[in-house]
Amino acid sequence: MRYCTLADLQLAIPMATLIQLTNDSATDFNAPAPVLNQAVVDEAVRQAEELVDAYLRGRYLLPLEPVPTVVKDITVNLARHWLYARRPEGNDLPDAVTRTYKSALQMLEAIRDNKLTIGAPTGEATPEPGEMKARTRPRRFSADLLDRY
Repeated sequence: MRYCTLADLQLAIPMATLIQLTNDSATDFNAPAPVLNQAVVDEAVRQAEELVDAYLRGRYLLPLEPVPTVVKDITVNLARHWLYARRPEGNDLPDAVTRTYKSALQMLEAIRDNKLTIGAPTGEATPEPGEMKARTRPRRFSADLLDRY
């Protein structure tokens, strides 16, 4: 299952800008109007999903289904950054793109480090890996007493 769709990307990037970011053909006045290159969009989403999975692997069962909205938003921001960064003339990325990319990476690190949880789809907390604790009654016989037998 995809973590984000073209419709999700269109909420973050206007369609005209998205067409420009995905169109690799040279500017020709006689050429037809540029169209969205779906293969480039798919590659941006794939790379973003792989990065998200790399951070979440070992902590959650992958792929996530249904996709939590926080993961969808992170994936959109990562894909958007990749689309802007792939342009050769795009040396200076927009500040908003850079900020949201860094924020997405920080959120992934927080999820990985168990400081932030995406929870289970049912709203229950996902079991955390690590130490288990149990309550028991106090010992009736000490180790010293048992050693004497």
